[in-house]
Order: sequence, then structure tokens, then C-alpha cells
Amino acid sequence: MSSEERARRKLLKDLRSGTYSLVILNLLRREGPMHGYGIMAKIRGATNGVLSPSESTVYESLKQLERYKLIRSFWARPEGGGIPRKYYEITELGIRVLNEVNNEMTSIIKVLSRVIYGG
Repeated sequence: MSSEERARRKLLKDLRSGTYSLVILNLLRREGPMHGYGIMAKIRGATNGVLSPSESTVYESLKQLERYKLIRSFWARPEGGGIPRKYYEITELGIRVLNEVNNEMTSIIKVLSRVIYGG
């Protein structure tokens, strides 16, 4: 692998890693409780595959968010029955933090747009 390819991959990985937590929190606020596979599928669908996290990436993000008490998990049977699955939901703290981060992200997007596209 060339150094150009390594650099490109590293920059994209760093950019996406923080984005996944933000996307997960927004999905849980909008959609309500979801299990890990459902979160992964929603991310892919909502971004038309632009963001396509691996299973391990999603579960690592969920563990970190739970560690910070931004989400909580619980076991439940899916609608229509089946085996119990671990579901995740956003906490009140998660909603407050998400509101602040979304505001900051909006500012960052505006700045990046000016820097990248001029104007």
C-alpha cells in the first residue's frame, strides 16, 4: 500500500469514527430504542451507504456511549417474538449532550463548507 493510500485511509477513518457516535445518538433520539444490528442497518440506509460501519465499530461506539451514560441498554424480545436482543436507548443526559454537540457540528459544517468551497 502506498503512503498516499495509507494517509487517505487514516484521515477517512479518523473522520468517520467520531461521526458514528453522533449518528447513533441522533438515530436513537429520532427512532427510539434499537438493537445493534438495527442501528447498523439504519446508518447504512440513512446515509445511502456512505457510512457503512462494521459490526465491531458499531458495538465499540455503543460501549463507549454507554460508558459515558449517554445511552443505556436493556434486553427485550423483538416485536412479533423471537429471541431477546440487547436494545439501546438514549438517556436524558445523552439528549442534553447531543443537543450541544449538534449545535457545535452545525457550526463546524458551515466553517468547513467555507474552507473547502470558498465564500
